Amino acid sequence: MLIEHICKLRKAAILAELSAKQPSIGFKRYNLIYGFNGSGKSTLSRCFAAMQGDQETGRLPTGWEFEVLTSDGATVRIGAGNALSRQVAVFNDNFINENLQWSSGKARPVFYIGKEQAEVAAELKKTEAAIPAAAERKVAAERMMRSEEQALTTFKREQARLISRDIRLANRKYEAPQLTADFATLDLGTGATLDEKALSAHKELCRLEEAMAQLSKPAFDSKEAKQTLDTIVGLLQQTPALTVIAELQKHPEMLLWVKEGSKYHADHGLADCLLCGGSLSDARKEMLAQSLDEGFDTLIDQLSEARSTLALQKDQYLKLPLSLAASKDVTADWRERYNEASARVNETVRDAVVNVFEPALAAIDAKLARPTTRLPASALGWIDAVAESLALVQSWAQVIDITAQRHNESCDKFADRQEAARIALRRHYLAEKQGGYKAAGDAIDIANKAVDDATSELTGLNATATDLRTRMKEHGQAAAKINRLIEAYLGHNELSIVSVENGYEIHRRGKPIAGSPSEGEKTAIALCYFLSTLEAEGRTIKDRIVVVDDPISSLDSKALNYACSLLLSRLGDAAQVFVLTHNQNCMNEFKKAWSKFHRPRNPATQPTASLLFLDVKVPKGGIRSSTLVEMSRLLREYDSEYHYLVDHVLSFDASDDRDYEYAYMMPNVLRRVLDVFLAFRCPGSAGFASKMEQLRREHSALDADRVAALERLAQLESHSDNIDDLIGFSAMTLEESKAAAAALVALMEIVDPNHLEGLRRLCRKTG
Repeated sequence: MLIEHICKLRKAAILAELSAKQPSIGFKRYNLIYGFNGSGKSTLSRCFAAMQGDQETGRLPTGWEFEVLTSDGATVRIGAGNALSRQVAVFNDNFINENLQWSSGKARPVFYIGKEQAEVAAELKKTEAAIPAAAERKVAAERMMRSEEQALTTFKREQARLISRDIRLANRKYEAPQLTADFATLDLGTGATLDEKALSAHKELCRLEEAMAQLSKPAFDSKEAKQTLDTIVGLLQQTPALTVIAELQKHPEMLLWVKEGSKYHADHGLADCLLCGGSLSDARKEMLAQSLDEGFDTLIDQLSEARSTLALQKDQYLKLPLSLAASKDVTADWRERYNEASARVNETVRDAVVNVFEPALAAIDAKLARPTTRLPASALGWIDAVAESLALVQSWAQVIDITAQRHNESCDKFADRQEAARIALRRHYLAEKQGGYKAAGDAIDIANKAVDDATSELTGLNATATDLRTRMKEHGQAAAKINRLIEAYLGHNELSIVSVENGYEIHRRGKPIAGSPSEGEKTAIALCYFLSTLEAEGRTIKDRIVVVDDPISSLDSKALNYACSLLLSRLGDAAQVFVLTHNQNCMNEFKKAWSKFHRPRNPATQPTASLLFLDVKVPKGGIRSSTLVEMSRLLREYDSEYHYLVDHVLSFDASDDRDYEYAYMMPNVLRRVLDVFLAFRCPGSAGFASKMEQLRREHSALDADRVAALERLAQLESHSDNIDDLIGFSAMTLEESKAAAAALVALMEIVDPNHLEGLRRLCRKTG
């Protein structure tokens, strides 16, 4: 299993953040990563070291994250027991500081498996092989538990939001903690679930901000109408005793007309009839007076008065439904009863008017038209409906009264009823969801048990592995192998390590070393010690992913070449190798060795080496950050950095961008290019001023102001004598840097135009 890609990198100092959505870096079996000092190589090596699981990561920023994608498609995160924890081995400053104490001449033990422990080793190998899967099961169980916990949290939050929406708490929200408490304390048994009618009523009550207005009882009583109708029934059944006048018997409907005419003629002393002109004799007048006596007048007056009263009472009945309060003004729990009563009042009033009042009025009118005539039975059929019709109206009006009273009582207890409605709604919704709540809680319990089981399994495997390692380790025999490597590296056997009880002592000529070894000796001991650990504890180099950070320190060319050769030969069979360096000579050694793997001669052969570069930029408005990219052809194909630096100079000179992302390093780049160019054009040991004077003498076209800009560059950047310094910031301003770049390009154009044109062609090919 190899590392193919960094799929997540966050808060790792200068290193730019990465995510799974970004293109793959494309790690291969052999990976050379070149970068200037301060470009993030050590940070990247510490990220890889964290994959070992038990490594101290305190030198990395708080909150940093690092994940890699492996060749089998797995995502591996830092932490003990991860799938790469026993496979990754990292050589960097942390490794040296943790294992070698130069001041005391001590080293930690390296354990090899003794011949006697073959069975224990086999058991250990089996146990260690089971650890990554157990660790993944633990991670998966923890992930599942977090998922179930999140599901319950989401469930509670959403249900609390729905309940809060309906119960309408005035100054607070109903939230998940209250919901949890309600599940524990409220009675959610029989009766907790509401029907649609009750549910709607409780919701409406909770929506109210204050109590509804009191309802007035309708002023209604059917007694007066009953009495009036009883009186009318009696009047309709009366017939006045009249002196018979033959003509009026034939025409009874003329009786009232004759009565009024007779009275008019008598009041005005008329002797002749105004209608026919005939004479009104005293005998005729007396006959009329006897026929239209005082009893007749009384009956007519009573009928007329009764009719007027009944007409008014009919209007009162018709106004009764209109006087009732609107349905929306009645509390929801009494609204249905009120609506029914209102409808029945309207219905019974209509029936009473049609079946009683209007027929009674019609009967009075008929009686008034023919006072002396008995009304037929068909005109008096309504009499039997009087009692029932009026009683129905009265009974439903009483229901209205009672409902209004209940409404008013509810309004008086508004706060208590609203709180009761809120509790009822909470019980209803929780009763509906208690199955889901219990299922979510049970799922968490199951997931928690799975975490406990997985943790116990992993703890047991780790404990077993630790015990097995203790039983099989012999650190003494590793000393001989380390010493053979040191002797071959240094070319002598003056330095050696000697096995002691708790590790090794560093000896010189057979005695414990006094003082600290030289830098070259430290490098030799540290590298040999590290290489010896790769096959410790029963592991093989073929299974290891080896990361080496800047293995060359204070070495001369011979030692550097040997150190690189030692690493190349010893790591040639490793499953995967990462070499990170800022040293160009070291980079060139690995580049030459791996170039055939980077670009195989046979186009059909897949490359097995990556040549990468840590590219440091300062984007507009941002901070300096480093990104892992393909190595430039100008670094990849040439042993000198000169071509690469000239490319930067030409790009900078051609750019008008005040936020040029490489501006921070351009003064150092300009000085390095100038030094190399002057060394080429003016060989010898003369200083900068002498070489510039030589060029002025030989090339009169050189501009004095531009030469002054280069002299300013030389003064400020006199410390820049190697590429390692390119990461630093300069005291030169952007304007001074631009002027120096223009001056340098102009100088090269005048002094050696062919040289400059050749460089331009190379750089254009790169671009």
